[in-house]
Amino acid sequence: MLELASEQGYGTATMLAIAGAAILLVALLYYRAFGMLRPRQWQTLLLLRIGAILVVLLFLFQLGFSFYTERLGKPPLVFLIDASGSMSTSDDASGVSRFNQARSQLEKWSSDLKDDFTIYLIAFDERAYPLADPRQLATLTPTGKATSLTAALQTASQQVPKQERPVAILLSDGIHNWGRNPLEIAKTLKDSGIVVYTVGVGASLRSDRSFRDVQVTGITCPDRLLINNKAKIAGFVEGIGVAGQVVQVVLGDEGKPVQETKLTLDGIEGSQKVEFEFIPTVKGRHTYTVRVPPIQQERITENNFRSAVAMVIEPGIRVLYIEGTLRGEYGALVDRFLAKDPDLEFCALIQTRPNVFLTRTNIKGLDLKTIPSDAETLNKFHVFILGDLDSTYLKPQQQQWIVQRIRNGGGLVMLGGYHALGPGGYAGTPIGEVLPVLLGSREIGQVEEPFLPLLTPDGVRHPIFANIADFFRTQAGLPRQSGLPELDGCTRVERARPGASVLAVQPTDVGKKTGPTRPGSEKAESGSEMPVLAVQPLDKGRTAVFCGDTTRKWQQGPLVLGQDSPFLRFWGQMIRWLAGRSGPVEEKASITAAIDKGFYESEEPIQVTAIVRDEKGQGSQGAQVKAKIKGPTAAEEVTLTSVPGPAGHYAGTYKPRIPGRYDVVVEARAGQVTLTSDKLVAEVGRANLEFEKLDMDDKMLAQIAAETRGRYVHLSTASTLIDQLDRSQRQQRELHKTDLYRPAGLFWAIFVVLVSTEWFLRRRFLLR
Repeated sequence: MLELASEQGYGTATMLAIAGAAILLVALLYYRAFGMLRPRQWQTLLLLRIGAILVVLLFLFQLGFSFYTERLGKPPLVFLIDASGSMSTSDDASGVSRFNQARSQLEKWSSDLKDDFTIYLIAFDERAYPLADPRQLATLTPTGKATSLTAALQTASQQVPKQERPVAILLSDGIHNWGRNPLEIAKTLKDSGIVVYTVGVGASLRSDRSFRDVQVTGITCPDRLLINNKAKIAGFVEGIGVAGQVVQVVLGDEGKPVQETKLTLDGIEGSQKVEFEFIPTVKGRHTYTVRVPPIQQERITENNFRSAVAMVIEPGIRVLYIEGTLRGEYGALVDRFLAKDPDLEFCALIQTRPNVFLTRTNIKGLDLKTIPSDAETLNKFHVFILGDLDSTYLKPQQQQWIVQRIRNGGGLVMLGGYHALGPGGYAGTPIGEVLPVLLGSREIGQVEEPFLPLLTPDGVRHPIFANIADFFRTQAGLPRQSGLPELDGCTRVERARPGASVLAVQPTDVGKKTGPTRPGSEKAESGSEMPVLAVQPLDKGRTAVFCGDTTRKWQQGPLVLGQDSPFLRFWGQMIRWLAGRSGPVEEKASITAAIDKGFYESEEPIQVTAIVRDEKGQGSQGAQVKAKIKGPTAAEEVTLTSVPGPAGHYAGTYKPRIPGRYDVVVEARAGQVTLTSDKLVAEVGRANLEFEKLDMDDKMLAQIAAETRGRYVHLSTASTLIDQLDRSQRQQRELHKTDLYRPAGLFWAIFVVLVSTEWFLRRRFLLR
């Protein structure tokens, strides 16, 4: 039956109604406008205009005719052959691999059935790909890194028109290790009328008494390891048919041995755990491998190792800043430094009235209302900054816990103030005893005359003053880079402790007669070089004292004048040194990218993060950041968005579709600067994923067949299934379509001719 159809989805009644209305309106208009003409004249004009309208409607609706024809045709038959790595296993007496057995049978079946069926061939591993010619079977090799029965079933349903209700025959060892559960897809195939017969290829290796195999069945490795900290990695080893044999188990890092141990294999089904402890000393991406050398008579060696990728990193720096009074230094450190350094997480507590604190933090989930009173909370921080806080607000036990945290690898700096150091009563307290200077009593006083610190030779060379020593006076003379404002003064201390390093001092021409002093402090009174910044080691940690007040002017003054300032680098390098991190802080735009780990399982998303710094080295909040990800088959982009926490942090997620290597490069646009990160590498799917489980999974194959009303057979008996296939031809409907609006050029030419002819006649009839 011939039908008029629209590509735009309009019904026939709708199209006729629109066309009729348009023709009626034009007829009425032409009759009223050109009624003075002879009937043949105005009717000719009307017909020309109606013709033009019909041409326009033809294109608007994209009209065409369609009809069906019925014929007898060969039924479709879809063959799916597994070309994944596990099919390369030779597990029968003939020594022929699973894949070659399946291919030989498929080539024979295709040749025998081609006259009775329309045959479709599909090979699959982690993906599925149709074969245009049966001769392509000869070029296939079982090298796929993973097996997706899901991809095979989905492609089978897409390859053949659903109205033909094809039969599919799946040849596989049933090992599914990539993508969704294939049983979910099998249920949808049943609803579409597609029947799947499954043919098992292979055997259960455990049932073979002569089979010998040692396999590493698993590895547990943290995604991130802390540099210079103890790390634990465990491997799981199982032996089949080798009970009582002693094997060597080796942990390697990028192919180099890290540790090894001996293991006596038991005869119990299941894995034995082997643990390794070591200390990583090199930052970056590491591939750790647990390996067992092949034993005698072992046929399969691809499963003798397991690998995991871990990132060896420095732990993030967490800072606890406690300030006793609201003063300029607090605002400068929190707003201008801690909140803008993308490498720091901080919690700042400022006392607004006795024992009542206001909290500022960028640490997610942290809710501190007062100074922590337990060791567990204090141990979460790496560096402590104590401001103008009297010692009475820190109980002896709290001080002891802070000191213990420092001894275990933390850092502490105490700032000058009217209620800090000696004036704060810290002399003789647990904290006061580990500071690098002798504090003196509460009456030691303050230096209230402005001065610029003078760096000692130790200070010039120290990491705290890396790249900023030129801003300060030294024994060689005045600063090489002028413009740094003086400090408003400092808190007096007696002298440095033995073993401490004095990095900066008060020049001898400042403070000779300023402020009250305690009896016996003649060195301070005489104007000798009193320490302003001193540091010392404390077991695994470090302590420092900075007596100055206030570095806020170091940030504000040069900023107003558009000059360079050492403020961010001074405090950034101070905190990093106290935390045990070396390296200068650079004031320049940069990007640092990372992925949450180096190895990902099937369907596990890759988390991409980036830290973007602007031209001043501060975290950039308004940058446009994207990750360019190049996978095994295609390249894609993912937009990274700003995340809560330290400034300048961005994150995004990418879900890989197939196993393999993924290269990740992050680009950012910060102001007028375009930044590009180093390349990151993520491995999706384990290298030996196909050889972790080699027993044929006949249970999975049987379930797939049952879900689609098919049945399961082994390859050795599959010929009976082929013989029972229904070879009778089927009544098939074939759709035929003819588009009326093609070719487009011809119909547009007709439209132009109709409109031009109407215009010519109107001129001839002396009409406008």
